[in-house]
Amino acid sequence: MLTTATNRALALPEIVFEILACLEAQAELCPQQIQASLRACSLVSRTWFFDANVFLYRAPFIRNGRGSETKVKALVRTLTTTNRGLYVRSLSRCKLELWEMFPSLDKLFEPCPRLSSISLCFRSGEKGHLMEPFETEAFRTLDPTIAQGMAHIQELDLTSVSINSIDKDDTTYADAALNCISACTRLHKLITTRADWSNIRSISKHLTDLSISFLAPPDLKTSVALAPSLVNLTSLHLHHAPQAIPAHDFSRVLAQYCRSLTKLDICPESITTQSLETLVLHNPGLVSIYLRNCPDVYTAAVLKHPPQNLEFFDMGTVDSQLILMALALCPKLTSTGKSAPRNNNTVEFWQSFLEKARQIQELHVERWSDFHSKDLFFNTVLPKLGPQLVRIWFGWRDLLGCDELEQVLTSCNRLQVLRAPVKGNGQNLVRCFKVVASRSRLREVRLFGDNVKFCDDDKRRMQRFLPVLCSFST
Repeated sequence: MLTTATNRALALPEIVFEILACLEAQAELCPQQIQASLRACSLVSRTWFFDANVFLYRAPFIRNGRGSETKVKALVRTLTTTNRGLYVRSLSRCKLELWEMFPSLDKLFEPCPRLSSISLCFRSGEKGHLMEPFETEAFRTLDPTIAQGMAHIQELDLTSVSINSIDKDDTTYADAALNCISACTRLHKLITTRADWSNIRSISKHLTDLSISFLAPPDLKTSVALAPSLVNLTSLHLHHAPQAIPAHDFSRVLAQYCRSLTKLDICPESITTQSLETLVLHNPGLVSIYLRNCPDVYTAAVLKHPPQNLEFFDMGTVDSQLILMALALCPKLTSTGKSAPRNNNTVEFWQSFLEKARQIQELHVERWSDFHSKDLFFNTVLPKLGPQLVRIWFGWRDLLGCDELEQVLTSCNRLQVLRAPVKGNGQNLVRCFKVVASRSRLREVRLFGDNVKFCDDDKRRMQRFLPVLCSFST
């Protein structure tokens, strides 16, 4: 009778929809696995077929590699097939790690009026996956249908990966990328790497999230012309491609115009200390700052005008006194990211850290040496910080044994997110999570390690104690 009732429940469209929605919610973490699962769900029954196809075609993901060209052609063929039109009209996000799709975007936009997010990836020089050179003019000019469709795009990801430092296709790629950017007049979020903006003409005035790695940044005159369109930025990630030209002129202009930033992610090649100090001064609402491989003077520049709402501040490896100063000057700081003391990494320093770390809720443990010693972490830092931690991340260098993992879980009774490298077997790992099953608040767990005997039965047992087991990789 129970089986019959379950089967009857799983045939109700409302329940099926909720199950598929939970599945789709994890697509950001493992898109290929989720798409495979949705495909399997579409084969269960007639009810599951109709609901699963809506989710399956809502956000297709095609990774670059062997067979990707065939998959792209199959997607284009599906889009133009009348009996699938009902499903593809719900498509809103599309990620294709293949720039060959660019000339065929008209076939994507015509049947998909709700498409608001698209990702294209340019890859060259990969062993076994060499791309054909761009010989067609379709990459240099926009078809009117493509231009009309791009005008509705709100999120655009133009990721470029190239092993060769000098690539003959880069010029054509840059033309295609700038054509896309100029056509997206309603763009809110832009992600682009190895960007050549030396010839950029315009950009969306609605842009709020910009993540860019420059190969050739715009000059001072072009930066000044673009700046009025970037005044609404709330999130700024300025990175630097290898052997690229520094973007100091561009960031200096942004520092004068931006007033609404809440997230900032920079490296020393993208901004000077003077521009950083100005940027922080003009944006007191910053809640997250990530300094990548920056000297101590960059941390000092931020702390000259410390944002009072700052919650996340990753300083990297810096002078120990700067870490203590950040904790003292930023009352809402809940995470120092991967910040580690370069000097004075002593028991006394960590005692001072614990006295000031009353608001810390997130801890990154890259290596035991960052905490003076492994014993100091488990005997002093973890007992003191554990009860207030919500998220804890362990680096891949030092594996956690089952006893150590159990100590982390029992000490951190408010823990919601755990990422850790582990050693041992699946049965012992199940035992660790079973200990805290009754009071666990965990909602995201990622475990990884070498030579871990972790079978499907162990994973199923662990999921009894965890709401979501996001991933386990060996």
